[in-house]
Amino acid sequence: MKSSLLKWIFLFILLMAVIVLPFVFFEEQIEALVNSAIGAHPSESILAALIGGALTLDVVLPVPSSLVNTLAGVSLGFVVGTLVCWAGMTLGCLFGYWIGATGGTALIRRLMGEAELARAESLAVCRGGSALVVMRAAPVLAEASVIAAGAARYPLRPFILLTSLANLGIGAAYAGIGAYAWSTNSFLVAFAGAVGIPILAYAGMRAISRLNGIAIGALPADPDSPIEPQACEFVVPYSYPVVFTRGLFDSANPSLVDALASGSADKAKCVVLVDDGVARADPELERRLSVYFSAHADWITLLEAPWRVPGGEAIKHGFDHIPDLYRLLIRHGVDRHSYVIAIGGGAVLDAVGFAAATAHRGIRHIRIPTTVLSQNDSGVGVKNAVNFDGVKNYVGTFAPPMAVLNDFEFLDKLPRRERIAGIAEAIKVALIRDRGFFLWLEKHAEALSRFEPRAEEHMIRRSAELHLRQIARGGDPFESGSARPLDFGHWSAHKLEAITQHEVRHGEAVAIGIALDARYSVSTGLLPAGEDQRIAELLDRIGLPTWHPALEEQGEDGAPLLLQGMREFQEHLGGALTVTLLKEIGVGIEVHEMDEARVLDAISWLKARSAAA
Repeated sequence: MKSSLLKWIFLFILLMAVIVLPFVFFEEQIEALVNSAIGAHPSESILAALIGGALTLDVVLPVPSSLVNTLAGVSLGFVVGTLVCWAGMTLGCLFGYWIGATGGTALIRRLMGEAELARAESLAVCRGGSALVVMRAAPVLAEASVIAAGAARYPLRPFILLTSLANLGIGAAYAGIGAYAWSTNSFLVAFAGAVGIPILAYAGMRAISRLNGIAIGALPADPDSPIEPQACEFVVPYSYPVVFTRGLFDSANPSLVDALASGSADKAKCVVLVDDGVARADPELERRLSVYFSAHADWITLLEAPWRVPGGEAIKHGFDHIPDLYRLLIRHGVDRHSYVIAIGGGAVLDAVGFAAATAHRGIRHIRIPTTVLSQNDSGVGVKNAVNFDGVKNYVGTFAPPMAVLNDFEFLDKLPRRERIAGIAEAIKVALIRDRGFFLWLEKHAEALSRFEPRAEEHMIRRSAELHLRQIARGGDPFESGSARPLDFGHWSAHKLEAITQHEVRHGEAVAIGIALDARYSVSTGLLPAGEDQRIAELLDRIGLPTWHPALEEQGEDGAPLLLQGMREFQEHLGGALTVTLLKEIGVGIEVHEMDEARVLDAISWLKARSAAA
């Protein structure tokens, strides 16, 4: 602590000595030099353009921005100087954001240094908007922070608003100091301001940094004294693109090569695993893949012809197939800078993702979902798992992919039953998060059941967007707590799949679980009467089931097997039972107990509806 303080005191004294002291002793000479430059009478518009251009390019060039901003006030006055500073810095922010968003950080790391950019990225992620605002006045970190915001896909509108307001305040401060210095004929004031504002910004930045840094309890000087508790806190930023396209493996489509090339300066080494069912449905797929890699051989290389793996729950049957995946990776020397690409439905993405996440403690992984359900839900998330001893998703990890690339053309080769089943997850997320989307689903139910492209693609995009929003902004992406809003309808769905030995597809089981929990929500008074029927009718219109005889199956003790799913769900969550129900369409609510008698009544209601149909 003491050495760090001394370092900063030394740097402060050095900065003041190098920049400020010359103006104490040579103020008149420097003033004469600036006067002669201004006396050349360049037009105000030329000065404004030069100053604005310099501030815009400050993100990639070593421009002394604090001096340039102050010069704007000296040469253009307070009002015009403020506007020019604001415009130049804001354009620079957008330029930096674009560099980060398009993957151009390699050059910036060389120009700015790995440590400074990493520091800015950490602050930008930890403190978001506050870090962006504070770092706007800190040279180097100002540029690094906007690039980091672009790389992290910080929402563009808030980014523009925050940086614009910060730039306006900073521009006004610099221009005001410059204009005052000009009016009082004191260049010392101008340069003191040019130095003072960055120093204040660095002080604020360090204060924020302390809130997020690594705090280690100091060891006592006396070895007999008790050791202070130690705490280590750090933040790891995650960002990955989710792309929707057609013709992913057309040589002219850059989506895959961009995702692979952006993660490494070297040629990307790849292993591709393909769902056997997908490969059989599209015999040309493997050839197109090989042609694609050949067309982009300067950037990517395929280590082996695409490797087929079983699809569906078969690949998730315990560890039956995981060792084979490990051996494939070992055979080709696949390391943490290589890529594992999985092409298939949700089960294949789960199992391959698990293998990639656990080999070498994590190999880069790209998902290419091929089903409706994996494109609109499971494939865009951060989880992977395999089943164990009949318990669904018992063994797994949280491992965000490097990219998710959705090709709508895969859907055209799906069986009708599987294509319909995936719509259940869109209905689920609409019910708990977006009433407007639910109304849209009601309006387009028949179009969805006919797989009309515009309706189907919008449904997938919106569902994926809502799932991603919950993961990124819900506050618990790795599910450390007990709430699972995205598991609405799932406590019974998982058990129903197990009871039927996966004869009921996951999406079908979710549809039945939605209908069951909607009815339960009405019976407890949470959801208005009649809304359960409305939800069930939407499921009917799309072609999703709301009943299966396995709902009534009993165990050896005579108790309904489905109710065991509630206890298994609680065990999976950890802590108190937390089930998401409906307060209204578009609004979920967590409850911590379920009345078994009401659950059985809801099952009877579903059976009666099915019998009356």
